[in-house]
Amino acid sequence: MKSKITWCLALGLLFLTQLTFAQQKTVTGTVTDGEGLPLPGVNIVVQGTTNGTQTDFDGNYSINAQVNQVLVFTYVGFEEQQKTVGSASTINVQLTAGESLDEVIVVGFGEQTRKSLTTSVAKVEAEEIKSIATPTISGALQGAANGLQVNQNSGAPGGAFSVRVRGASSINGSNEPLYVVDGVPVLSGSIGSNAVGGQTNDVIANLNFSDIESIQVLKDASSAAIYGARGANGVVLITTKEGKAGKFQIEINSYTGFQEEIKRYEVFTAGEYFRWADIALDSQFGTDGAGIWSNAFGYTASEEFYNSDFGDTYVDAIYREGSPIVKQIDATLSGGSEKARFYVNFTDFKQVGVLKGQDFDRRSLTFNGNFQASDKLSIDVGTTISQSDNSRVNGDNNIYGALTTSVLEIPGNDLFNEDGTYNTAPFTFSNPLQNALVDQNDSRTFRMFSNLGLTYKLTDNLTLNSRGSLERIDFKELIFTPATTRRGAPSNGSTTKEIRMINRWNVTNTLNYVKNIGDNFNINALGGFSFEGTNIDNTGLNGTGLPAGLMYPASAAVPITADNSITESKIFSYFGRVGLSYQDKLFLEGTMRADASSVFGSGNAIGYFPAVSGGYLISEEDWFKNNVLTNFKARASWGQTGNQSGIGNFGSRFLAGVSGYGPRPGTSIVQLGAPDLSWETTTQIDLGADITLFDRIDITYDYYNKETTDVLLSRPLRNSSGFLSVAANVGEIRNTGHEVSINARILTGEFTWTSQFQAAYLENEILSLQTDAAGEFIPIDAGFATRLAVGQPLGAFYGLLADGLWQEGDDIPQALVDRGVQPGDRRYVDVNGDGNINANDRAFMGNPLPKWTGNFRNTFTYKGFDLSGNFQFEEDKDIFNNSNAFGGASGSVNFNKFRSQLNYWTPENTDTDLPRPRRGSLQSYNNQDSSAFIEDASYVRLKEVVLGYTFSPEMLGRDLSLRVYIGGDNLVTWTDYSGLDPEVNTFGNSNASRGTDFFTQGLNKVYKLGFNLKF
Repeated sequence: MKSKITWCLALGLLFLTQLTFAQQKTVTGTVTDGEGLPLPGVNIVVQGTTNGTQTDFDGNYSINAQVNQVLVFTYVGFEEQQKTVGSASTINVQLTAGESLDEVIVVGFGEQTRKSLTTSVAKVEAEEIKSIATPTISGALQGAANGLQVNQNSGAPGGAFSVRVRGASSINGSNEPLYVVDGVPVLSGSIGSNAVGGQTNDVIANLNFSDIESIQVLKDASSAAIYGARGANGVVLITTKEGKAGKFQIEINSYTGFQEEIKRYEVFTAGEYFRWADIALDSQFGTDGAGIWSNAFGYTASEEFYNSDFGDTYVDAIYREGSPIVKQIDATLSGGSEKARFYVNFTDFKQVGVLKGQDFDRRSLTFNGNFQASDKLSIDVGTTISQSDNSRVNGDNNIYGALTTSVLEIPGNDLFNEDGTYNTAPFTFSNPLQNALVDQNDSRTFRMFSNLGLTYKLTDNLTLNSRGSLERIDFKELIFTPATTRRGAPSNGSTTKEIRMINRWNVTNTLNYVKNIGDNFNINALGGFSFEGTNIDNTGLNGTGLPAGLMYPASAAVPITADNSITESKIFSYFGRVGLSYQDKLFLEGTMRADASSVFGSGNAIGYFPAVSGGYLISEEDWFKNNVLTNFKARASWGQTGNQSGIGNFGSRFLAGVSGYGPRPGTSIVQLGAPDLSWETTTQIDLGADITLFDRIDITYDYYNKETTDVLLSRPLRNSSGFLSVAANVGEIRNTGHEVSINARILTGEFTWTSQFQAAYLENEILSLQTDAAGEFIPIDAGFATRLAVGQPLGAFYGLLADGLWQEGDDIPQALVDRGVQPGDRRYVDVNGDGNINANDRAFMGNPLPKWTGNFRNTFTYKGFDLSGNFQFEEDKDIFNNSNAFGGASGSVNFNKFRSQLNYWTPENTDTDLPRPRRGSLQSYNNQDSSAFIEDASYVRLKEVVLGYTFSPEMLGRDLSLRVYIGGDNLVTWTDYSGLDPEVNTFGNSNASRGTDFFTQGLNKVYKLGFNLKF
C-alpha cells in the first residue's frame, strides 16, 4: 500500500510540475557509484520527461527536461533516485545499491547472481557494520545476518564471541562456523589458557574488518558442502577490499567512543550484611552475634550498627573512573589503472576496559594488489600483518576474580593499609582491587596472512584459478601472581609463560567452465583440489618462588617445569560443482567433495559430502507476470557436511607417552586407538522462497531440517581395560527452524527510508547418546546445572523445581521437618512423591537456546543527513544465574549479598520468594541447584544508532568527501534478567554449558563520534 501511495504522489507531482513549468533546458550529469567513481555501461531508464528514453552510456548523459521538474531515474540493479532540475546546467546522480536479481553473491570458489542462487546465503555489506565499536568481525556480525546467532560471552575487551549458524550440532566439537577470507580458510577459535573465566582469546579478533568489502554466510548444507568436512557449522565468506581503476584515492576513517557498563552490581552495605548474617547465625545456634560485631566495630546499639555503612565500596573501586575510551583510526590508499590496482590500509584500534587492569590494542597493515598481466592472465596478491595486545583480569567463575570478590567479600574493610599497601588479611579470598591491578594476565598475538592468486583464461569458456596461502600466528601469554597477593602467597609468587606458534598453508586449484548451449541452456561447472596443513608448536614454562619485582619463569627459585607439544594435521580434498540453467528461470546445481584427513584412522580417512539444489524463477513465466508479485523464486536443497573438530589431531590413534617408573624413564599407552572414528555428518534439507512485491519489498523465507549423526563422544569402558573411555561416534542432534527476512525500500527520492526485519525460529533436540548395558541412553552432566539427555535441547538445565517458600501453617513433610526445614525455607516439588527432597526429584527446568532471534534495522536519508538504527532481539530463552547461588539470599554467610536480595523472608516479611537467612546444612538445602536460579533471559537491545551528515562537494570541493557522525552501541537493553547482561556466558564457547552466568562481566554502552574522509 505504501508503495502505491508513493508512486501515486510521485506521478501526481510530475504531472503538476509539467503543467506549471514550461521552460525547457538540457541537463547533463555524471552517474557515479557509492564512492564517486563513474559507472561505465550502466543501463538507465529516465522517467518524467517528454523524451524519456532507455540508453546505454559510459558514465555521462544529457536529457531534455523542464526547470524544477522532478526526474525519477531507475537503474538496472540499483534503486531509483529522484532529482529536481534546477537552474544549474549540471546535476550529479549517485547510485545506491538495492537488492536485485543481478546482484553478485560470493559462494564457495566462485560467484553467482542472486537470480541463479539456489541455496540459502545471507549477505552483509561492509557499510552496514563499519561504524560498530568492536574489534572483531564476529561482533560486527551481531544482528546483521538472519539465522546467525552471535553472543558476546563477556564484556572484557578482545574477548571471544559465540557464533552459531542455525543452531548447535556438536557436543565435543566446535560449533563455530568456518571463516574463509578471499577463498582461503583461516584459523579461528580461542587460543591460550582460560584462567580468567569465559574471557577466551579470540583469533578472529586479529582480522581487521576495516578491510572487508562484504560478508556472505553460507547457511544450508548445499551451499556449504563445497567445504566438506568443515562446513557443518556454516561458512562465513569474507571478501576484502581491492583498489579501483581511476584516480588515486586516500580515505581516512576514525571514531572515538566513551564507554560505560550497561549495569553495575549493587550490594548490601556493611550494616545490611551483618543484619542478614546475625539472623543466619541465630537460625543455627539460637544466639545473637550482633553484640560481638557491633562492639568490635565501635557500636553500642545493634540497630545503629545495622543502619551503618563503613569500609570501602569494593564494586566501585574496581571500575575505572570516568569513561574509558574505545577508538579506531584507519587510513587507506587505493587506486591504479585497468592493468594494475592496489589497496593499502593501516588500522589502529584501542579499547580500554571499564574494569581496571583491562586493555586491548590491535594494529594491522594490509596490502592487496591486482594485476592484469595479459589478456589471459590476472594476478592478485594480498598480505595482512596484525598484532594485538590483551591485558585481562581474573574474571568470572574464579574465586580470585575482581568482579567476583568485589561482590562476595564481606563488607566493612578497607582496601589499603595506612602505609598505602594492599590490605589482604581480612578478606576471605583476596583483595578485589589487588586482583584487578596486581595479578597479571597479558597476551600478545602476531598474525600474518598472505595469499597469491593466479587466474588464466585458457579459452573463452574455460578458466584456471590457482591460489596459495600461508598463515602464521605467534602467541605469547604471561600469567603472573606475586607473593604479595593471597593467591600467590602460598607459593611465594607464581608465573606461567606460554608460547604457541601456528603455521597453516593452503594450495587450491580450480577449473571453471561456463558455456551457453543454444538459446535456452547455460552450464557452469567447477572442479578442483586443495592441500592444507596445520602445524602447532606449544611450549609452556611454570615456576614459583619469585623475588620481588621479577615475574618471568627464569627468575623462579623453585625448579621450572616445562611442557612442550608439537602437533600437525593435513587434509587433501577433491571437489566439484555443476550448475545448469534453462531460459534463466530454471536452475539446478550439484556439489560433491571428498576429504582425506590425517585426523581420522585408516578405517574412515576419507569422507564424501554430496549436495543438490534447485530453483524455479516463476515470475519469469509469461502467465505469471504482474505488477504486484514482481519476483517469485522457489528453492529447495539437500546436502551433507562434516565436522572434524571433535577430537585432537591424533584422536583416532593409539598414543604412547612418557610414564616414568620410579626414577627410571619409560613410556606407556596413554590413549586407546579408534581406527573407525569418523566425521560428524550433518544432513540438511532447506526449502525456501524469494519474493519481491511492487519492485521494492524483498521477502526471503527458509525452512530447514538439520540432523547431525555420528556425534563424537567418549564411550565408557570397563575398568579392566585400564582406561575410562574411548572416542566414538555415538550421538545424534537435530535442529529445525524457520527464517524470514523482509527488506523494504519504503520511501525513495530526496527523502529515503529503507527497513529490514529478520527473524529466525529454532528448535534443538538431542536424538541419541551413548547407551548403557541395558540399552538406556546415558545422560551427560556439565557446567553447574546442565544435563545433556535424549529428547532435550543441547545444554538444558536440570535440577530441583522450586515452588516458593514454606509458610506458617503449611503441612511440611516430616522427613523435611526432621532435616530442620521451617517456614521461610525453600519449597521444592516432590517429583517422585516419597515425602523427601533429594537428587531423585530433579527435572528439566530451562532451555538456554533462544527460540527466536533477529533484528529490526531502519535507515533514513535526507539531503546530506543519514540516520540508522538496529534493534537486536533474542526471545524465549533461559539463563542459569549461578551468581545468585553465592550472592543471593540462600548463599553462604561468608559472602555479601546483592541489594536485590534485601526482601528476604522473616517472620515479619512473608510475602516474598527469597528464603530466610540460613547457615550450615539448611543454607545448603535452600541453595541447591533449582529453578529458583533460572531466569528469563529474553531481551531487545538497541544495538546501534548512528546519525551522520555528508558535506556536499560544493561545500568542500569536488575532490573531497566528508561524512561526520555521532552514534552509540548497546544504548538500551530491555530485559527482565536481574544480572549484568542476558547475553553473557561463563563457559565461553562451550557447547554443552550454554546460558550460565557466574559473575560474568556484562557488555558496555558506547557513545561515539567519528568521520569518514575521502580525497
